Amino acid sequence: MKTKSFIIILLVLLGIASLTGCTTKTTEVITIEFWHNYSAGDGQVEVLENLIAEFEDANPNVKVHQVFMDWSALKNSVVLGASTSVLPDVLRGDIAFVPQFQSLNILLPLSDYEDYDAQAAKVLGQPNSSNLMGSDYYGIAANTNTKILFYNSTLLAAAGLNAPTTLDEVWSTATTLTKDSVIGYVEPWTGIWNVGPYIWSEGGDVLSPDNTTAQGYINSSIVVDVIQNLADLYAAGVVAGPSMDPGAVGDTDGWSAGTYAMELDGPWRGASNTAAGIEFDAIPLPKGSAGSISVLGGENFMQFSASDEEHQKAAWEFVKFMTDTHAQVEMAKVGQMPVNLEALTNDEAIAAMPLLPVFAEALKTAKPRPVIPEWSEVENIIATKVAEAITGAKPVQTALDEAATEIDALLGS
Repeated sequence: MKTKSFIIILLVLLGIASLTGCTTKTTEVITIEFWHNYSAGDGQVEVLENLIAEFEDANPNVKVHQVFMDWSALKNSVVLGASTSVLPDVLRGDIAFVPQFQSLNILLPLSDYEDYDAQAAKVLGQPNSSNLMGSDYYGIAANTNTKILFYNSTLLAAAGLNAPTTLDEVWSTATTLTKDSVIGYVEPWTGIWNVGPYIWSEGGDVLSPDNTTAQGYINSSIVVDVIQNLADLYAAGVVAGPSMDPGAVGDTDGWSAGTYAMELDGPWRGASNTAAGIEFDAIPLPKGSAGSISVLGGENFMQFSASDEEHQKAAWEFVKFMTDTHAQVEMAKVGQMPVNLEALTNDEAIAAMPLLPVFAEALKTAKPRPVIPEWSEVENIIATKVAEAITGAKPVQTALDEAATEIDALLGS
């Protein structure tokens, strides 16, 4: 009887120990919300899903719920979330979002993480500089892009021309190529994303160094000369674009039709031209009097202070995974230009993006647009006034003086 009782007690104790062991081993699964605008049409969402699965396998206590939104919805949802507290744990969005979201006091300063500097050292400094506000970094670069000069090599060869080596030669080449049905240069928009490289490469600027005033900068003699040159080229039929002329053929259709010979554009132009079977080549923007200074674009990863500490830490682990070499190479295969230094020279990435070395060279001197919350409104003012100047609706100096006045009113200068 005693033996039987002992066995029963022993079994009960073993059962309790077993249950205790199960409780100890059970780990709560954290689900992080990830908002992004990766493109499904380019296969980017499919690659993202595969990467998320890899991350979850390596981090079984974390699940990633990814939500796609287009550019506008992503921005508007975060702005709305600032008042409703409906925000993700992590977001991948345009570099221009950082100052706007930071001004709403909703971003987490990622540089507070002890290993932020180590992770940031793995990515290009220029793109990551778009996250710096004051002394803190409110994000980390996710992917990048800049613009290089694409040209129809068939058209240049037929005209007996070599690739231009200076910005002045860009305009003279465009002039020579303009005849019959060919227009030498297409510029689809007139914001700083488009005309900024010409201004910076000639030594001009948009705002003062502290970003407090446009007076004396956007309407300086240098900028007036740059825009006057574009106005002269437009009047001669050498430069075209739908932002200046609503009846103009869009750049992609114009390239496909052999209408446009040259364009300063991003990596999507190479993919589009390749798909259309166009013979083309590309080089960094040829130098102006102040150098070759293209424009910096891309996206950053951001986190939000509304998340609790557990979700913040889990989201940071995911961000580190997405900015390491493997994930960056996989995204390069579907058109996302990597910021990870190792990925930029990776054979698989270059095979997927043959122009990656050209873009990498241009990125060394690429310039970000001013990192201020009001930038979207500032650029819209510039785009409107520059379009009026180029098309001759207003004298160049007048249009740019008006831009300076409107921007300073917006900035409270």
